[in-house]
Amino acid sequence: MALKPARLQWSDDGQLRSLDYGDVYFQLKKGLDESRYVYLDGNKLQERFANVTGAFHIAETGFGSGLNFLLTAQLFAQKAPADARLVYASIEKHPVERADLETIYAHFGELSPWSQPLLEQYPPLIEGFHTLHFMQGRVTLILLFGDIADVLPQLQGKFDAWHLDGFAPKYNPDMWTENVYAQVAARTKAGGTVASFSSAGHVRRGLAAAGFAVKKVKGFGFKWSSTTAVMPGAAGTPPTLKKIAVLGAGIAGCSVAHALATRGHAVALIDRHDSTAQETSGNPVGIVYPKLTADASPMGTYHAHAFSFTRCLLTAFKLPSWRSCGVTHLDMDDAEKQKTAQILENNAFPADYAQLCDGGYHQPMAGFLSPPEFCAQLAAHPNITKHFTTSIETIEQVTGGWKILDEVYGAVVIALGNNSKSFSQTDWLPLQSLRGQITMLTPTATSATLNKVICHEGYITPLQDGLHCIGATFQKEEAATPDTRASDDLENLTSLNESLPQFGFNETHIAGSRSGYRATTPDKLPMAGVCADYTTYIAANPQVRGGGSVSETPRLEGLYISTGFGAHGMTGAPVAGEIIAAEISGDPLPVPADLAERLLPERFILRALKRKEI
Repeated sequence: MALKPARLQWSDDGQLRSLDYGDVYFQLKKGLDESRYVYLDGNKLQERFANVTGAFHIAETGFGSGLNFLLTAQLFAQKAPADARLVYASIEKHPVERADLETIYAHFGELSPWSQPLLEQYPPLIEGFHTLHFMQGRVTLILLFGDIADVLPQLQGKFDAWHLDGFAPKYNPDMWTENVYAQVAARTKAGGTVASFSSAGHVRRGLAAAGFAVKKVKGFGFKWSSTTAVMPGAAGTPPTLKKIAVLGAGIAGCSVAHALATRGHAVALIDRHDSTAQETSGNPVGIVYPKLTADASPMGTYHAHAFSFTRCLLTAFKLPSWRSCGVTHLDMDDAEKQKTAQILENNAFPADYAQLCDGGYHQPMAGFLSPPEFCAQLAAHPNITKHFTTSIETIEQVTGGWKILDEVYGAVVIALGNNSKSFSQTDWLPLQSLRGQITMLTPTATSATLNKVICHEGYITPLQDGLHCIGATFQKEEAATPDTRASDDLENLTSLNESLPQFGFNETHIAGSRSGYRATTPDKLPMAGVCADYTTYIAANPQVRGGGSVSETPRLEGLYISTGFGAHGMTGAPVAGEIIAAEISGDPLPVPADLAERLLPERFILRALKRKEI
C-alpha cells in the first residue's frame, strides 16, 4: 500500500519543517552537532563501536531525513573493528521523497559516502520493510515504512541501542505512548540503551514503567535537557560464528550463502555440478519484478518485500547485467483489464512502483539480469568455500550439529529446488515440479528497438548478447534430466506472435532454447526457515485434527530450507536467504514477523492436520 509522503518546508532561518506535524527535522547549521550529541553521545556509541564484537543493532522511531543513520554509519565506519557489523532499523510513517532527500543531503557533503548509496537504493514509498546495503554488507539499513502501531510489533529482534526521534510529543503523540515504550523495552537487550531529544516527564515516566533506568541529562543548544535510559542487566554474549553447509548453488543457495558469509560465518557451498547456476538459475535472462495483488495478502506482501530487497542488493552490487528498464504487463482480455484496474485502485501505488499504461500496467523499477552472473557474484565472498561435483545423499544430526560426508557443520541449509525433499528429514515437503523452456530469438528490425520487458501470456526481453529471450512454458512433470523440445519453442513463438504480432517473428529467428524444472508449493509461497521435525510435530499436536491449536512446534535445530520459488527465484530467493541468515545469526529479520512465520515449511504439516490428511 502506498504511503503519504512527508510534506516539507524550508524556513527563512534555515530550518526544515514538517507541514504535517508543525515541527522541525533539524536546524541546518546545527543539525549534525545536535544529532551527534543527543543520539551518538547519548547512547555512548563511540566507545561501544570501538569494542563491538559481531553485530551491533540499533533501532529508531522516526527516520525523518535520515541524518541520524548517516552519522551513525559514519561513526561505525570510523571506530568499529573491520569484522564488526551494524544493523540499523528505522520506522517512518511519512517517508521523505527521494528528490527532497537529494536537496537535504546537498547541504551535508561530508556524509556523501553514505547518502549517495542510500539515494541509489532508496525504495518506493510503499508500506513494508526495505533493506539497504552498505560497505559490502557490513552496514545494513532496514527502513520500516508504516505507522509505528502496525510496524513495531512486526519488528523481530533485540537491539543494543534506540534513537527515539519522532517529532516532539506535543506534535506527534502517537509516537510516545505506553504501548510504544513497552514494545521498545521488549526489543532491547540487557544493557541496551535509549537516547531521545525529549525530556517530557511522561516520556521519562513511560520508559521507567517499561523497565528502563532513566536519566534526565543536559540538552543540546537551547534545549535545557534530554533523556537517556538503560535496560538493567548484564549484556549477553554475542552469537558465535558457525561453519555452515549450504546444499545447492543456484540462486537460492548462493543467496543464503552470501547472506551468511557477510555475517562472518564460514560457508561451504556444495553442489553436484561443476559451478554455480547450472540448473534453472542458469538461464541467460531472469526477470525481476513484484507480483501485485488486489487485496492485502501473504503473496502480495512477500513479493513486495522480495522485490525491494533484491532491487537494493543489485543496486549495491552494481551488477553489470542488471537493467532497470521496466516491465510492462499486458491485459490479455477484459477480465485481466478489470483485475488490473482493481489492483491499482485498491493499492494506490506510487507511479515508480506501478502505473496504468496503454493495454495494461507498467512497473518502472523492475527489469532483468543475467542469473549466472548474479549467482557468481553472490558466491564470490571470501568466506564461501565451494565444493563442486559433490553429491550429498544423506545428512545426519549429531552432537554439535549436522554431519555431511566427513564434516560436522553447525547448521545446514537445503536449497536444492525439487531435490530439497530427497533426505529422510525432508521427504514430507510438498514440492511440485514444473518444467519450463525458454527460447532465444534473433531480432527483427522492429524488435531490436525494444527497451523494456513485456509480459503477455509469456514474455519477451530486450536484446541481451544479441538475442531476445521469450517464454516460458509450464508443464507439470516430475523433475528429470532437462531436454529441449522443438514443440516448446513453437509454443513460445506462437504465444508471442498472438500477443505481439508487430515484431514479425517466425521460426527462422529461433536461435536456441533451454529447459529446467522449477520447484513450487501448493500455496505458491516459498519455504524459507527452520525445518520442522515431521514425526514429532504430528505426535505433539493430535488436537489440531479436532480444531484445537498447536501446542508445540518441534523443529530440527540447525536445519533450514530455502526452496519453492517457482518462476520467481531471481526476485524471491535473495530475501529468503537473508531471512535464514538473520535467524541463524540473531539479527533483526528483514521482513515482518508474521510474513516470516507464513514462510516456514511447517505450515504444510499444520494444514494437513487441520484437514485430517495425516
